[in-house]
Amino acid sequence: MNIMNKRRTFCKISFFSIAVALFLISSTALITAAESVSPAITETRITTSALACNADIYGDKIAFLDDRNGNPDIYMYDLSTSRETQITTSGSAHQPVIYGNRIVWMDQRNGNADIYMYDLSSSRETQITTNASDQMNPAIYGDRIVWEDFRNGNYYDIYMYDLSTSEEKKIDAIGLDPAIYGDRIVWYDGRNGNADIYMYDLSTSEETQITTDTSYQQFPSIYGNRIVWEDWRNENPDVYMYDLSTSREERITTNASVYDPAIYGDKIVWTDDRDEEYDNDIYMYDLSTNTETKITTSKLAFYPAIYDNKIVWHDWRNGGRDIYMATVSEEGLEPVLPVADFSASPSTGEAPLAVTFIDKSTGSPSSWSWNFGDRSISTAQNPVHTYNKVGKYTVSLTVGNAAGNDNKKVSKCIIVKKNFKK
Repeated sequence: MNIMNKRRTFCKISFFSIAVALFLISSTALITAAESVSPAITETRITTSALACNADIYGDKIAFLDDRNGNPDIYMYDLSTSRETQITTSGSAHQPVIYGNRIVWMDQRNGNADIYMYDLSSSRETQITTNASDQMNPAIYGDRIVWEDFRNGNYYDIYMYDLSTSEEKKIDAIGLDPAIYGDRIVWYDGRNGNADIYMYDLSTSEETQITTDTSYQQFPSIYGNRIVWEDWRNENPDVYMYDLSTSREERITTNASVYDPAIYGDKIVWTDDRDEEYDNDIYMYDLSTNTETKITTSKLAFYPAIYDNKIVWHDWRNGGRDIYMATVSEEGLEPVLPVADFSASPSTGEAPLAVTFIDKSTGSPSSWSWNFGDRSISTAQNPVHTYNKVGKYTVSLTVGNAAGNDNKKVSKCIIVKKNFKK
């Protein structure tokens, strides 16, 4: 098997027997699991088209691909309103990812693959790339979009576009499957004759080789200081993790049959066929408790994405592909005090200035209270607020859960200038 050619460009299409029972189990991973209360899992079916796949989630919003009209388009489901919205009508859209109010995807409407973005707050679509070659596999964090780009010839390169500056930047040559968190971009490439994980730090302009094993390491995901990936050093795929804060690598799984890891906070999810080849289920590992949990038992679950305590994937249990979601509730476990954090974009501009605030708090907060500094408040998780007057505004966010509250205040967070065009 040529691992470098294992690409997750479009929906994986396979047919298996149907299993519909759902139960959860806790088992021992590489690290011995401490005794704790198993999390309760509530499963929700999101789509019924039998033609949906490639789900991604941010907050209450799930983006996914659906072929219900005969061609692939991007849809969004809002958990807070139980409302579904069709985002594209090109009939050639793939690989959706979501961050805040922005959905990014690859679209072949122009005969090649380009990167597009849709802003839910403004209902505006933007073409990000216009090069005549192929650009695909996008990822987004804040104002930054990264993707694979074939414009320079025989290999894909990693490029980035900054929405706040409208500037495009080449990050690396021979790179595949980029992911981004904050200033850090990770990907895998074959410059050494095998596949290794690399990272580029935008704040220092420094590149770091994360893995050095001579086998294949691929499909990285990053959250904070932690990078996870699919690793073939043991002749079968396992999940490994590297902690940038400790420079320590850790093997997460030992069953040698795992694919497509994703990470959010302390939780890592992946596709696993340990029970029998081609019987795929979703598993989760909690780094804070060293416990592993089986999320699905359909044997037909693929490509998980995670946000906070919500996991989404596509599942063939009903004879076609549909999007499902599992909500993991750690009932019986002591809640962790949340730590407030947020970003704002744009942070400066002329009045009236519409600013998107993104909650980046950790610890699974269940409530949000924003003070925008102009006598306006909000309890939404990721609000959009418009400043109409010139000034420098202090913004604060208070988050809470059963363990308590935490507050973050940023002075001069938003600077609104006079609009001289009026």
